[in-house]
Amino acid sequence: MDPAARFTDLVNRPASEAHLDLMAALIGASFDPSADVGSVIIGLDRLADECAPSFDSILMALFGSGRLRGNRVDYGDPANSYLHRVLTTGLGIPITLCVCAIEVGRRLGVPIVGVGLPGHFLVQCNGVYADPFHNGRQYTPDELEPAWQRITGISAPLDPRVVQPAHTRSILLRMLNNLKGSLVAMDEPLPLQTLARLRSAFPELAQERAEHARWLRHWN
Repeated sequence: MDPAARFTDLVNRPASEAHLDLMAALIGASFDPSADVGSVIIGLDRLADECAPSFDSILMALFGSGRLRGNRVDYGDPANSYLHRVLTTGLGIPITLCVCAIEVGRRLGVPIVGVGLPGHFLVQCNGVYADPFHNGRQYTPDELEPAWQRITGISAPLDPRVVQPAHTRSILLRMLNNLKGSLVAMDEPLPLQTLARLRSAFPELAQERAEHARWLRHWN
């Protein structure tokens, strides 16, 4: 089964919620035929082997060390959303770097969760927030709102509802939203065809069907 077909087959099954690493890896492999999903899982295992089982250790080993870092030069590069490329190049965007932290934490029994703020993505563990895109910088709950406002340039108060842990499904959707922003601007037919396949697997995106048809006009 090709990665896109495997993703669409798995994403609506309850078990997919427990397999963020696999589902995120399948997104990247759907766009890049050279990707090896198994190597992504092994790569995350190896990162976990380099960390002590604590939030501080994971943040330092992955992000404070520069092993994984935010791609500030080419933020819109779709490869920043491909987990196999993030692990190979060390460059990613906030959500893919956070996926790495979450999955390394899971392997070590450290309860790291994702937090999908408007315009940014962080991780949280036992009430402490951290920003993998900015070298794993940590924030207390009181520091979170001013830090988010500074990073995003948004002056509105932070809605407490968006500080709740993000489930796997919402993380996958946000990854696909990032890819949508990049790939629609590039307007290349093959990636857009793949993006339409992946997004069509989500019943909550059924209203996008007409938009997907416009993306695929190249094939008519």
